[in-house]
Amino acid sequence: MFNLDNRLLLCAGFIREGAKIADIGTDHAYLPVWLALNGKISSAVASDVRKGPLENAKSNIEKNGVSDKVKAILSDGLDNISEEDADDIIMAGMGGELMIRLTDRTPWLKNSDKHLILQPMTRAESLRKYLCENGFEIMQEKACISLRKAYSVMLCRYDGMKRECSEEFAYIGALGKDNSDEAKRYIYVVNEKLKKKIKGFSEGTQEYKKMLALIEKLTAYYKTEGE
Repeated sequence: MFNLDNRLLLCAGFIREGAKIADIGTDHAYLPVWLALNGKISSAVASDVRKGPLENAKSNIEKNGVSDKVKAILSDGLDNISEEDADDIIMAGMGGELMIRLTDRTPWLKNSDKHLILQPMTRAESLRKYLCENGFEIMQEKACISLRKAYSVMLCRYDGMKRECSEEFAYIGALGKDNSDEAKRYIYVVNEKLKKKIKGFSEGTQEYKKMLALIEKLTAYYKTEGE
């Protein structure tokens, strides 16, 4: 038995008991193997677009004796995965814009019975905007610290309801309602990036004023009284 890092452990916590899962961009298949070993799932598809990581996944699956529950397949996103293969779909460790492309070209994800567990490494704000504007509900969102870095994981499903997405929500999502140290750290990191980004705008412009207002809003989430 091996342990998952906090990032993958947070993803695992969103998986429904006994679900069929698909882990997209699985790399070593650590998440599906761990879920199978712990009896959390009924089956898993571990997919990757690259042959090298897929061989690593197959080796890990066989080594841990879960070949009866976990199968590794070569697939560009969900292209080679059918609707019957998965109830819960995990996309972790890839960019938010790639997640948008993979979701947008997979029509069967527009099924309210399907859950998406999304952990973007970059452009999380673009992903949240896409989800809101395309009928996907962010049911829950949590943050964690893994190897001194802050990550966010979203649990989503399609309900067909298009939502407005404020700049604040785009950047921190549902973490604004989370008072945990992990959420505060995530918001702090996001805000530090915005503080660097604003230096590229001319003071007094609408873009500058808009970003400055956003930075001030986000600061309030982690700044303690008296600071």
